[in-house]
Amino acid sequence: MKTLIKVLVAGFLIISSSAHADDIANTPAYKHKSLFVLKTQKKFKGAKVEVFHASGELLTSQNLLKRKMIIDFSSVQQGTYVIRLTKGNAVQEFEYTSKQK
Repeated sequence: MKTLIKVLVAGFLIISSSAHADDIANTPAYKHKSLFVLKTQKKFKGAKVEVFHASGELLTSQNLLKRKMIIDFSSVQQGTYVIRLTKGNAVQEFEYTSKQK
């Protein structure tokens, strides 16, 4: 009986920690060649997504409709770009370096 209780408690802890992890995990971003795949937390759905050149020039701005967005950097010049997510007071930034020639 003690083993069953331990298994149930361990299972409950694993399930509750994985459900809570989605709320506290950092926003992951994935880089693949000229594509920047942004996958956000639920709290950033509807956020403003802005792409800046390293010089500070705003290239594009749009709202994040889903939790995932793919940004295509294949037509940009070589250089560093900043992707900024803003929703209320929450701000998260990512950097992408284009090596296009």
